[in-house]
Amino acid sequence: MKRALTCFAILAAGLFLAAGPAWAQEKPVPPAAQDKAKAPGGDVISGEWEGAVEMPDGAMPFTLKLKFENDKVTGEVGSQQGAVAITEGSFVDGKLTVTFTYVDGNPVSMSGTLADGQLTGSLSYGGGQMVTNWAAKKKLAK
Repeated sequence: MKRALTCFAILAAGLFLAAGPAWAQEKPVPPAAQDKAKAPGGDVISGEWEGAVEMPDGAMPFTLKLKFENDKVTGEVGSQQGAVAITEGSFVDGKLTVTFTYVDGNPVSMSGTLADGQLTGSLSYGGGQMVTNWAAKKKLAK
């Protein structure tokens, strides 16, 4: 029994030492680097985006015109039915959240994450009457 405990202690110490150097190298990311949208020249959300919302009868194209300023996202959402202003918006830790009133008067809430240059997420229409997915990519500058 004593030999088994000794072997266990040696094994545990070896695992701790093996994991130690990798653990010691990890450095916390400063808060300023976590939110790239706040960094000068690092605004990754402002601009024009083209996307589509999954609808029962097929994808519906839309556009986003976003501006990130003073910790808020403003702009507009447009589709073939027209364009409406974003009434509330934020972009924090790679997550975009916007709300607006659709052209028919129903409230819409969109949330999504930014990864690999693409925004993807979910959309709630009419206070949850319909929930669906959406995706958008930034338009290339001309």
